Amino acid sequence: MKYTVVSSAEFTYPDIWDYPSSSDKIDIFGARDSYACFQLLLGDRGSPEVSVSFKGLPDGADAEVYTLRSVQVERNHGITPEQYAPHYPERVAPYRLYECLRTFDGTLDLTSGVGGLYVSVKLDPDCVPGDYAGSMLIDGEAIPLKLKVYSVRLPEETMKMILGFSGGAVAKYHGVEPGSKEYFDLEEKYLAMLRRVHQNMMYTGGISAKEVTPNRWEFDFSNFIAQVKRYEKAGMRYFNAPSVGWRQSWSASTILVNGNIPSMSYEGYCYLSQYLPALRDVLKENGWLDRFVMGVADEPNNANCTEFRALCGLIRKIVPEIRLIDAMSYGNLHGALDIWVPLNSEYDKHREKLETLRASGDEIWHYVCCGPRAPGYINRFMDYPLLSTRYLHWGNYRYNLTGFLHWAANCYQTGQDPFELNCPEHHNTDSVCFLPAGDTHIIYPGKGEPWMSIRLEAQREGAEEYELLSLLAKTDKAAADALCAKVFRSFKDVEYDIAVITDVKRSLLEALSKSK
Repeated sequence: MKYTVVSSAEFTYPDIWDYPSSSDKIDIFGARDSYACFQLLLGDRGSPEVSVSFKGLPDGADAEVYTLRSVQVERNHGITPEQYAPHYPERVAPYRLYECLRTFDGTLDLTSGVGGLYVSVKLDPDCVPGDYAGSMLIDGEAIPLKLKVYSVRLPEETMKMILGFSGGAVAKYHGVEPGSKEYFDLEEKYLAMLRRVHQNMMYTGGISAKEVTPNRWEFDFSNFIAQVKRYEKAGMRYFNAPSVGWRQSWSASTILVNGNIPSMSYEGYCYLSQYLPALRDVLKENGWLDRFVMGVADEPNNANCTEFRALCGLIRKIVPEIRLIDAMSYGNLHGALDIWVPLNSEYDKHREKLETLRASGDEIWHYVCCGPRAPGYINRFMDYPLLSTRYLHWGNYRYNLTGFLHWAANCYQTGQDPFELNCPEHHNTDSVCFLPAGDTHIIYPGKGEPWMSIRLEAQREGAEEYELLSLLAKTDKAAADALCAKVFRSFKDVEYDIAVITDVKRSLLEALSKSK
């Protein structure tokens, strides 16, 4: 049997066989209430059918098996050959990438006789710590397997995370009617997948407004309330209320509310002075006020920063109880928000000034989207190393950034097939651009269900490592900081040697297990 075992920390490809982490043995480890993962490539296959089983796994260690499904990276959008640098890109497009993890049904997706599996061994909270020897059987042939279960349990999540979920994309790509039982069954599966990556915060919507007489408004919150309750049932704890406004243009100063009302107009004031108290009352009635924040006007820029700050002040006058949050680049916005979400590159470049906001009592997160797209800076693109995604939350630990935001969990663009088209055209107000591969999604629309991506799993690992580092820092911050510094020094200086991150992860778990 031709096979190679590859770490879950690096991308694999249908046309590449040898990797830095390649081995003929499975050697995995993890904390309790977490996962121990690996990839297995199989070659010289004449048939896609394959049988998989395991021997020697302890009670409370359950293997989840997924088939590696390749997707197309058609180009390295935003990078020219003159800009090439180490890991920028990780590979020159076009190529196919084992990125999608489809539910295993006894078959492989073969390319020239090569297919692959992703295995995620769930370690229950009560799994007995220790070293276990066993095997993974492929069509009856055994691959040696070692599993170390550390005594430390993954702590309860403390970092807030929001990845933009599109219910409309669920309905469209699965061919179901919005609001139908079929839709809600699918939504539940998507939300469970987001909870797996430790997402605990959701964008919300569903509020309708009707102007009954000039400047007199009525609001219907019924769909909004039902949506939040579904999200709560799925395990989400925090929520982002619909953004109050939106830019008229990237080059205009005007911010619009309710789609077409200038926010600084008399009509805008009338609308806001009725909508915002109504929203606050709904949040109070349902016991949600302390779990909601609210966006003002996404990604303010130099053109609209003055009006943005004025709008923030107006909102605070009307509903001072609701904290304000927005993704933003550094600019003339001081004093506007309660929660600042700069691009990680903007935080890196303006850290000293942004930290003065924290000193004034504000909170700081970070985000990525189609940017940064520059040598060194980490992002979750398909043509970056897989560790680039995982290290995003090491940045949360390194700089005490208490949350993370990305606009898209499954926000496929018009006409996009996410299995074959990953640099789609994107429209945002009066801006039209193409997006780098993977920016639109980290979950795939599978057959009757969502399918994970390996980047989603990498982000889960990073989120869990954030919590483990934070746990160690409670008793030995110097040790936690030193481990972090071995692989993450800044958002543009990280370690891509698979052996190093593997050793650091083992050291982290060993340090935490010794303290138990």
